[in-house]
Amino acid sequence: MTLYFADTSALAKRYVPEAGTAWVSTWIEPSNGNNILIAEITIIELVSMLTRRQREGNLTAQDVLRLRDEFLLHVQHEYTLVVLQSSIVLHASQLILRYPLRTLDALQLACASAGASVLGTMPIFVSADRNLLAAAAGEGFSTDDPNAHPL
Repeated sequence: MTLYFADTSALAKRYVPEAGTAWVSTWIEPSNGNNILIAEITIIELVSMLTRRQREGNLTAQDVLRLRDEFLLHVQHEYTLVVLQSSIVLHASQLILRYPLRTLDALQLACASAGASVLGTMPIFVSADRNLLAAAAGEGFSTDDPNAHPL
C-alpha cells in the first residue's frame, strides 16, 4: 500500500477525463489498495472546478450533480480527509514566506504535511501545479505530476 496526497488538480482527473486521467486511475481506485489523503478544502475546490466546467460548456448541470455526488461519496468512503485546523493555517502562512504559492496551494501543502505528521509517513504529493510540486519537493515530499503521464 502506498500513501498519496492528491491536491485538487490531481484529484479532478478522476472525475473529468483529461491528460493524466489514465495514470491517476492506476493508483487512486480503491482496488489498487492505496491510501489517498486529501485536504478538506478540496471539497469546495473540486465542486468549484465542476461548476466552472459547466459555465465553460464542458459539463451539463446533470453531469455536475452526478460527479459531485460521486466525489462526495468517495470523500466519505475512499479518501482520508485532512481537516483544516488553525495550526495548518499557520503552517500555510509560513510556507507562503518560503515559496511562491497561492493561498489554497499553501493550504494544500500544509494539509499534506499535517497528514504526514499524523500518519508518521510521507505521502507521494501529486499535483498538476509546478510551483506547488516544487514547494512540496522543498518540504521533503516525493512528487508526481499527472500531466507528465499522457492519457
